[in-house]
Amino acid sequence: MPIGPVNASAITRTLHHGAKQGIATGLGAALMDFIYCGGAAQIHQFLQSSPIINLIFQCIGFFVLIFVGIKTLRSKALSSQALTPKLDEQKESAAEQRVEKMHVHSTGYVQAFLIGVVLYASNVAAIPEWIFISALWRGYHLLADGVVVNLTFALGAGLGTAGWFIFLVKFIAKRQRGFKPTTLSRINLGAGVALLIFSAYFGYEIIFGTNWHAVSGSFQANTGQQ
Repeated sequence: MPIGPVNASAITRTLHHGAKQGIATGLGAALMDFIYCGGAAQIHQFLQSSPIINLIFQCIGFFVLIFVGIKTLRSKALSSQALTPKLDEQKESAAEQRVEKMHVHSTGYVQAFLIGVVLYASNVAAIPEWIFISALWRGYHLLADGVVVNLTFALGAGLGTAGWFIFLVKFIAKRQRGFKPTTLSRINLGAGVALLIFSAYFGYEIIFGTNWHAVSGSFQANTGQQ
């Protein structure tokens, strides 16, 4: 929900070309969420056999959440000056150039969809984040193993992402304007605080929910084999 490149693109396309263009951009991102989440859930299922590797990815996800949370809070100052930070505009422009190389119509729904795909695909933190979320769900026995289960889990993630973008675009289209600077600041502040709260909770789960005996035993076994 933080106003990043994909959200910013969905907003600007809604204002310039209409709600369908904004929704198309969001659906492109939702498709990538489905792919990334499904792949990450399958990767985590494989990683469960190695407590050390699983712990490493959990720690990566933990630090990514802290980084994104702090970055979101810091973007609060930028949002009072413009609708989106310059970096988001640059990423959207770069995505448009990549899509144009595919000879797609510049104002078509396909281009808007592909821009959502390209912008989301550039998010290198998505895989570690979804691996960590998969680990959390499996830690609470809410996510079983199996390709069908992982795909169903990913489908839920994709539908959730699509639902968010549809809500966002409808909100913007109804008012025919972007967020006010104060509203944007509040969104970024709330999202940043939420991310930091989640990261603190996940850090607690890593410290007190990890089977450290299994991690130690796996480490000793690997060291002994070497």
